[in-house]
Amino acid sequence: MSPDAAIIAMAMRSLAPTGDVDALAAAIAAEAHTWDEVTWAVGVAFRESSNRLGVVGDQGRALCAMQLHAAPREVLTDARLCVRIGLARLRASAALCPAQPLAAYAGARCGSALAGRISRDRWRVGSRALGRVLP
Repeated sequence: MSPDAAIIAMAMRSLAPTGDVDALAAAIAAEAHTWDEVTWAVGVAFRESSNRLGVVGDQGRALCAMQLHAAPREVLTDARLCVRIGLARLRASAALCPAQPLAAYAGARCGSALAGRISRDRWRVGSRALGRVLP
C-alpha cells in the first residue's frame, strides 16, 4: 500500500472501521488528481455506502461505494473502476456547478438548498476524516 493510500485508509477507518477500506483507499490514491478529490471521494464513499464496495441502492440502480447510476456491474467488485467512474462524475458535477460541486452527482439542481446541504456534508465528512490523520 502506498503512503497516500495508507493515509486515506486511516481516514476512512475513522469513519467506518469495517468495509472495503483498503481496496477503496488504494483506488482513491491511484485515481484522485488532488487532495480535494480525495476529500470528496472519502466523504461520498462513507455517506453512500459506509465504505462498502458491493452496495446496491436506489432499487438496484445505484452501484458500488460511490452509488453510481448507469454503471457496469463490474463496479461492485472492482474498486478501481468504481472510484475511477465516481471521480469522473464528481469532476463533471463540479464543472457544472462550482458553488455546489455535488449537485449534479446527487441529482440535485444547482443552486438548490438540497445541493448545498449534500455538497457541504460530503466535504465536511471527508475533511474531518482526513484532518484526523494528517498533521
